[in-house]
Amino acid sequence: MLKVLLVDDEPFILEGLSVLIDWNKEGFEIAGKVSNAFDALKVLQSEDIDLVFTDIKMPEMTGLELVEKVYKEKLSQAYFVMLSGYNDFLYVRTALQNECMDYILKPISQDELLKVLDKVRKQCSINSKKRMDDSIMEREVFAKNMIRICRGRYRKDNVEYVRRYLGDGKGFRYISATLDEWDEALRLTEDKKRQMQKELYQKCLLLFPEKEYLCMLDPTLREQSYDVGIIYSEEMAKKYGRLTEQECLETLRDKIRAAVDFPVIVIVGSRVENIEDISDSCKTTLLAYSIRNFGAGQSASDIPDDKPVNKQIIDSLIQAVKVNDKEKIQNESAGLVNEMTSGQYDARMINMGINYLMFELLHMATEQDDNVNQREVFHAINANALSHIDSEGGGEKLTEILVEYADYLVQLRTNKSPGILSQVEQDMRKNYRENLTLKDLGKKYYVNAAYLGQSFKKQYGESFKDYLNRIRIDAASDMLMYSDKKIYEIAEEVGYKDLDYFINKFIALKGCTPAKFRKQIK
Repeated sequence: MLKVLLVDDEPFILEGLSVLIDWNKEGFEIAGKVSNAFDALKVLQSEDIDLVFTDIKMPEMTGLELVEKVYKEKLSQAYFVMLSGYNDFLYVRTALQNECMDYILKPISQDELLKVLDKVRKQCSINSKKRMDDSIMEREVFAKNMIRICRGRYRKDNVEYVRRYLGDGKGFRYISATLDEWDEALRLTEDKKRQMQKELYQKCLLLFPEKEYLCMLDPTLREQSYDVGIIYSEEMAKKYGRLTEQECLETLRDKIRAAVDFPVIVIVGSRVENIEDISDSCKTTLLAYSIRNFGAGQSASDIPDDKPVNKQIIDSLIQAVKVNDKEKIQNESAGLVNEMTSGQYDARMINMGINYLMFELLHMATEQDDNVNQREVFHAINANALSHIDSEGGGEKLTEILVEYADYLVQLRTNKSPGILSQVEQDMRKNYRENLTLKDLGKKYYVNAAYLGQSFKKQYGESFKDYLNRIRIDAASDMLMYSDKKIYEIAEEVGYKDLDYFINKFIALKGCTPAKFRKQIK
């Protein structure tokens, strides 16, 4: 029902207008009847009114002054129809200048009133569809920028865009909600699973009616997934009153699960302070999925503890393995074993620490070669490492396992597997603004620069330099579409110090100048 407000200083006019037609039958509801403009303002500020019928000639404040004040101060988006017994063109002109929907002379006939209502009804329908289309587009553009940040492959303009919605808030988490494919009830077709995923997405949107853009359909952080991603922040927690963050997250998790009638996994990522670090929170959700999918026999908490077992020691051990520092591996392994067997942590906390270590070790292998059999490597490390976390060994067995694994990583690098090229390509996409060279990347990935250049061209069909230019020009195209920055500013942001060189490269790849490209898109 569209809400109507009637404003007239003559009581019989108000009463007559309210009974002239069957308002409900026409899809309208009379939300109020007032005798002056000041009372009308109070109603407009307290209720969502769609249509106002107001007399022009009223004491203290006229109907025209009422319309002018409402539109000027943006007090309401209601449509106005002016009522008057004066057939004076000046009134008509002024009313139309104030963007009134229509102007009706008294006495009002049923036909005139019904025509006006039909006009308002159609306009409201058009506006409603436009708002819906705008909302969908807004969510899609936000999601596009947010997903890049979640993957850790963002640009400055991606962060600037999402901050228009998130402000300068702190304390973010990535929440993943997905179908529980391990449940027997979900032995379903692909189409059915996608249908259920969309239903889950729509239900999640209803949980955040004022900030529905925080939900993303299929962020594709995992292959062949049925995920809905949610960006949680401290600000969101305020709607739950005085609950602690843990209680707030548990409440949100329960609401998501209760929203649909099929099994759903909800995993809450670790907390990060700034939105540009949300990829770290995403990693913890991927870790939980990996443990579940590899069937490691351990239970992963869907709401991780913010204080894992000596994370600093674990990170130091991971770094030692990465650079193949055998002496440091021995020292850090002993320290980790002593910490975990000290008796101050329960099994759940210890498992979380081990799971984190396992995931990072596995990630190092896939960084070098994306064709690595992840399941095989995970089970090999996991089975050995877990069985040797005991005080008797003092870390010796764990050291032995990790030293062997560090050698394995060196072998992957020596083999110069396709995974190296994949890492180089990802590095280019992430850091294209910088002065990237084959020489520097060769040092970073322990590969001869000349060999790297040859391998890159063979793998991607064009030289390193041409590929980098293509990435930069694609990024510039996005900025030309989604920002109002000047062309020289865009050139600098994507890594070009010479504006003429940037324009020439843009023409070569896009077939026109940046200015013409922007004009065509706009």
